[in-house]
Amino acid sequence: MSDTDFPASVHVLRPRRVSISSNLDGFLDSAGLATAGRPMPRDDTRPSPKSINAITCANCDQIEYLTREYCRCGHYLGGQLQDEYLAWEKRVYTQHSELSAKVERRLKPLRLLFIVAIPFLLVPLVHLTFWSDTFALSSFLWWAPAMLIASAGTFAENQVIRPLRESAWFVENYTFETFMQQKYSAAG
Repeated sequence: MSDTDFPASVHVLRPRRVSISSNLDGFLDSAGLATAGRPMPRDDTRPSPKSINAITCANCDQIEYLTREYCRCGHYLGGQLQDEYLAWEKRVYTQHSELSAKVERRLKPLRLLFIVAIPFLLVPLVHLTFWSDTFALSSFLWWAPAMLIASAGTFAENQVIRPLRESAWFVENYTFETFMQQKYSAAG
């Protein structure tokens, strides 16, 4: 049977509350020994919150080591970390596509600048073709503004495209360690 035959909710793992009997659960609730609904005290066997090797359990809000597959409350930490990584990866691609669209919008008017340089290139060519046998100073004076406009447009285009190039390099070269470093730096 393939994965497509099952509904999407089948593939989602949820922690279960282990119960021996309803009488025991009632006793634990009445005696105040049940941990559900109240914060857990700081445990010295758990890592410090600012450690790069720590992850906060989404179920009980306690801090656990990354090397543990399951939290002490029974929550699957490996899946939680994978979900966080996939959400981060999706956010990276979304930010890159938004930056790409923004850069494209900024480049459209800048590319019109090159159209302004075309008459400064064509006039000397037409003059050399029809009226002159030699290269004159007037032809050079017409080409100078064209080169100035083209070089200014190229410089401006490179400045606008630079963040997109950096983002594309990051999208092509990120790793799971990059995710962990960003997660740690955001938490600390």
